[in-house]
Amino acid sequence: MKKRDLKLVVIGDSGVGKSSFVSALINQISNKASVLDKHPPINLPSDILNHPECITTIIDTKCAPHQLPQEIQIADVILLMYAIDDDGSSERLKRFWLKELREQGYKQPVLIVGNKLDLLGLEEDRDYHRIFKVIKQLVKDFNSVEMGIECSSIKQQGIYDVINCAQRSYLYPLAPIYSIADKSLTEGFKKALTRIFRICDRDGDGVWSDIELEKFQKKVFKRQLDYSDIAGIKDMIEEELLDNSNKKVITLEGFIALQKRGIELMKIQICWTILRFFRYKDDLTLDESIFTNELIFDQDAGQTVELSDIALSKLKQMFEIRCNFNSQKTNTINQKQFDDIFYPVMCKTNFPHLNQYYPQEQDIITLNQWLAMWNAFSFFNYKEAYKLLCYIGIEIKLSDTFKEQNRKDSWSSVQKNIDRKVFHIAIVTRKKHGQLEKQFSNLPLIITTIQNKTYAISLYDELEAEQQIEKRRLSIIDFLLIDQNCQFETAQLIPISTYNDQEPFWAQINNINGTLHQIPFGYSDYQIQQLKKQNSLPIIEVAGVVTLLTLILTGGYFLSKKALLKNK
Repeated sequence: MKKRDLKLVVIGDSGVGKSSFVSALINQISNKASVLDKHPPINLPSDILNHPECITTIIDTKCAPHQLPQEIQIADVILLMYAIDDDGSSERLKRFWLKELREQGYKQPVLIVGNKLDLLGLEEDRDYHRIFKVIKQLVKDFNSVEMGIECSSIKQQGIYDVINCAQRSYLYPLAPIYSIADKSLTEGFKKALTRIFRICDRDGDGVWSDIELEKFQKKVFKRQLDYSDIAGIKDMIEEELLDNSNKKVITLEGFIALQKRGIELMKIQICWTILRFFRYKDDLTLDESIFTNELIFDQDAGQTVELSDIALSKLKQMFEIRCNFNSQKTNTINQKQFDDIFYPVMCKTNFPHLNQYYPQEQDIITLNQWLAMWNAFSFFNYKEAYKLLCYIGIEIKLSDTFKEQNRKDSWSSVQKNIDRKVFHIAIVTRKKHGQLEKQFSNLPLIITTIQNKTYAISLYDELEAEQQIEKRRLSIIDFLLIDQNCQFETAQLIPISTYNDQEPFWAQINNINGTLHQIPFGYSDYQIQQLKKQNSLPIIEVAGVVTLLTLILTGGYFLSKKALLKNK
C-alpha cells in the first residue's frame, strides 16, 4: 500500500484529558514529560505503530464549550474524547458533539475515546459504562461513529491502541461498506461487489465456478486455494444465506454474503484489499486515473470514433446473460433487467433512455436497441462511454474499445468511410413544429437502426446551428436536413437536403440512409470538387518537396564522398 498522510484531530469538552493524552504520547515517544494547555501538531514515528504506511499527525484542539474547533476541517479521523468518570461528559457526546458534526456536514470516521480509565474501579463497571451506556447507542444513532475505545493518559494505558484503531479506521473505513445500525452492507459496497463479480465471471454465465473462484483468489491475494479452502468458503456462504444454493457454484448473492460475513468477523481489511485491487477509492468511486488515456483523432476534420467489434461483442454477451434469466427465453430483456445492468454505476451518466429509440417496444429491449444506444452514446462522448463500460463490469483497454474512422476533409477520406456503423443526422429548423415537435417531444436525440446502421438524429434551431454546427471548420455531422422555411446556410462540406414537414418523418430518414450509402454520399458536385482540391498538395508545393528531398539525399552522398577524399 502507498504511503498515506493521516491527520488525527482530538476534540472534546474541556477537562476530558485531550492535552494529557497528547502529552502521554510524547512521553512514550521521547521519554520527556510534556504538559501544555494545548500542544502543536505532533508527527508520530511510523516504526512504533501497527500501520507504518500511515504518516500520522495528531492535532490537539481547544475551543469554546458550544463551538467545534476549526482543525476538524483538515481531519481524516476524529478522536472524540470524553471522561469515563463524568456522566455529563458522556451525555455531551450525543447532545452536542456528534449532533453538531452531523449538522455541519462532517463525514470523517469518529472514534469515541473514553479517557481516565484509571478512575474506574470494578471491571464490570467499565464494561457497563462503555458498551451499554455510551457506545452502543451512539453507533446506532450516528453513522460516522465506527467504534469506541478506552485509555488512561495518566497511566499511559491503551494510548497506542487508540492510535492504531484510528489508523485502521482510516486505511479500512467501515462506514462506506457497512452500516452497524442496520447490520447490513451499504448499497455502494454491493454495487462495487456486483461489478467485481462480473469482471471475474470469465465465461459470462452469471456464476463463479471453482476455477473462477481460484483465479480471483490468486489474482487479488496472490494465494492458491485448495479443495478444503473452497469447501470452507461455501460453508460460510451457506451459514449466511441459510441455504445450499452455492454448493456447486458461487452466485452473486453468495459472493456478497461472504463479504458481509467477513466484516462481521472483523476482517474489514480483506474487503478493502479487494476493493483497492479493482481500483476503488474510499468513497467507492473508481480511481479517475483509469479513464485518463485519450485517443488521438481529429474531430475538427470530421473524424469520429466507434465501438470496436470487441467492445460490441462484450456488450452483446452482457445482454445475452440477462436474456438467459428471461422466463420466456426470448432474445429481449425487460426494463428491470436493463436497469440491473447499470446497477454498479457510481457516477452521473447521460446514457440514452429507451424512449429515445424508434420504434419503441412495449416494456422490452431488443439486442438491436441495446447496441444502437451504445453506438450513439459512444459517438458523441467516447470518454463517458468508456467510463460507463468500466462501471458495469466490462474489463477492456480504452485502445481496444474504440476504432477511429477516416477523416472527412478530403474526397479520398470520404470514400473510405463505407464501413462506418454510426451516422449523425442534424435537422435545422426555425422552431419545433408539426411532426418534428411530436417526434422529438423535448428529447435531445432520437436513435434508430436501419440496415444494421445506427442513426443519431438531433434537432437544432437556427441560432443553435450557428453556435454548434459552425463552431468548427468541419464537424461530426454526416447529413444536414434544413427546413424549407429556414434561412440557415453553411459553408461546411456536409451533404445537405431539404426537410419537408408535409412528408412522413421516417420516410425522409430512410431516404438519407439510401443516399449516404451510395456514391457520391449526398455531396453536391461543388462539395465534391472542394473535397478533391484538398486531396493533394498544389503542383508547386509538390515540386518543392521533391526538390528538397533530392537535395537532402544527394547532398548527403556528395558530402560523404568529399569527406572521404579529404581523409585520403
